Amino acid sequence: MSTYYWGFWYALMFLSRVPGPYLKRLDKDVQQAAMWFYPIVGAILGLLLVSLVLLCYLYNPQASSLLVAALVLALWVYFTGAMHLDGVADTADAWVGGLGNHERTLEIMKDPRVGAMAVAAMLVVLLVKFAAIAALLEQAHNDLGLLLGGLLLIPMLARVGIIGLMATTSYVRKQGMVSDTQSAASTTKVVVMAVVSSLLALALLPEQGILVLLVWIAVLVGYRAALKKRLGGYTGDTLGAAVEFQETLLLVALAL
Repeated sequence: MSTYYWGFWYALMFLSRVPGPYLKRLDKDVQQAAMWFYPIVGAILGLLLVSLVLLCYLYNPQASSLLVAALVLALWVYFTGAMHLDGVADTADAWVGGLGNHERTLEIMKDPRVGAMAVAAMLVVLLVKFAAIAALLEQAHNDLGLLLGGLLLIPMLARVGIIGLMATTSYVRKQGMVSDTQSAASTTKVVVMAVVSSLLALALLPEQGILVLLVWIAVLVGYRAALKKRLGGYTGDTLGAAVEFQETLLLVALAL
């Protein structure tokens, strides 16, 4: 089997709870090839979310948007195994507890214990995400493009975004979960993925597409600047948090 075949399965099993075949290859080449499939994993998540919404409204066209939004969020969290939420928790704890100190911030990120700030950050992200999904569902009741733009496009953009962060920012740990894939985050990958994602955004969201893309770029630029200032680069936890922050803020921008 080719490197890209195993790379796809590695990406899917690494970024989600979807079961896959036994990975007969798990070398550095496979891990680097997997990066091409990060947006595909986002698309698979998006298709599951959209399918759930359509099934709910097929079962009951008058279904409560709040209830459907809760089910969508539950599937969203389950699909990712709350991995990115864990990044939010660790990043929030470290950002506050580190008191501006680089080494102390990194040390807290490695601590498995959860503090009050971690719990608060996760609750805020989930609450805002839930409200944005509910608002989006109310607007997209008769607009499939808006539904696809919100629930399919945004998970893809969030995963392209973390590759952009990896390509333009240094990894600050000597060894970690993403150290073997750092060199694979090339400018070429970022440009190709960003162009494809942008074209998809403009196709699905002819009216809101440009706004969503501008918010996406602004979030990434601001987040990268904060990482550079506090840590000098990124960690695996901050990438996980970046996925959640992008998804939440883009949903808010689209729903508003």
